[in-house]
Amino acid sequence: MNNLKKVGLTALATTLVSTASVAGELSVSGSAALSYTGLSTNSDVNPWAMGDSIKFNGGGDLDNGMTVSVYYELDTGGAAYDDYNLVLGMGDMGSLSFSGNSKSGSGVDKLKDVVPNAYTPIYEATDSTDSGLIDASGNNQAGQWGYDYNAIDGLELSVSYNPKPGATGKEPETGYAVRYSGLMDGLTLSAGYFDDGDEAENDTIAVNYTMGSMSAAYQITKVDYTATGTNDQDAKHYGVSVAINEDLSVSAARQEIEFDGTSAEEKNTGIGASYTMGSISMYGGFNKLENVGGSNTALDTEATIFNISFAF
Repeated sequence: MNNLKKVGLTALATTLVSTASVAGELSVSGSAALSYTGLSTNSDVNPWAMGDSIKFNGGGDLDNGMTVSVYYELDTGGAAYDDYNLVLGMGDMGSLSFSGNSKSGSGVDKLKDVVPNAYTPIYEATDSTDSGLIDASGNNQAGQWGYDYNAIDGLELSVSYNPKPGATGKEPETGYAVRYSGLMDGLTLSAGYFDDGDEAENDTIAVNYTMGSMSAAYQITKVDYTATGTNDQDAKHYGVSVAINEDLSVSAARQEIEFDGTSAEEKNTGIGASYTMGSISMYGGFNKLENVGGSNTALDTEATIFNISFAF
């Protein structure tokens, strides 16, 4: 009887191993991380927090020569998968993707922000509203399709489409992005358009230039709302990042946003740095927000941010 059990278990184990090798692999990753976010307007809140996400990556080759990959991110604090997507690689025909939630990377997301930074964008941490971006009027990634294609050397095309972006009766959302890097070494030109179906039509143009260890970018974005009572946004965003050596990088940037009908420009400025020492990575920065929403009476917000993570 015991021998029969051993034979059965051995056969079952062999079957499972064979199935797994055909289906590909799913790897799990995470890190021990600690962060600090100190806000000048929120001094009563504990600024220290611990990283709480686990990432799952999987993929493999299909019999027809295509590839497939899948990604899930689990935020253990909220006990929910908040970022996940599926990508089908079709070789010379490009790639087709589907975003389950908050994980697209196609169309409008290609050009949301092209300004380089050593740690985090300058509009982060100071408040919860990211104005002056091509998707500032809305971009629902849950149930969003994407398609990416390298047309010719240096020319990339990308499209995003969400047929049902949320609220009942809301029109489909569509985004387009074009990037061209074949004009000269180190130079990339970009243009994008996003129509969220109901609220606004948005567009952006940008130029990136990389020379040696330095990378710089300048981006102009317009957010044009359909409703006459909503303030349109015209933004300029520029910055530079420099790799001092293999371990240390620093960056500085600025964003200026004009709101129709307001008396002042919203200004976001910041500096950032990243340093790697073996299995330890450290990131830090200082961001400042002035005239939020175009109000010259709003209090300025300063954010001091720091993160340290350990790979093992």
